Amino acid sequence: MNPLAALQAAPADVREAALNLLDAVSTPLSERQLVIALRQGGVGLLSARRIARSLRKLDIIAVSKRS
Repeated sequence: MNPLAALQAAPADVREAALNLLDAVSTPLSERQLVIALRQGGVGLLSARRIARSLRKLDIIAVSKRS
């Protein structure tokens, strides 16, 4: 069973909880949140602000460091 089929087959309360969690973690980052994530990745403050400003029209939901 694929994940979508499993979600559809789940009881209503489980499905609602799963969808609420998915919605919470897939909310696009605000410009401020993006600046913070970039700063944590080692980008300077001014550069982070410029990058975040240029990306603010995109719905970015995660920022991750390369391994």
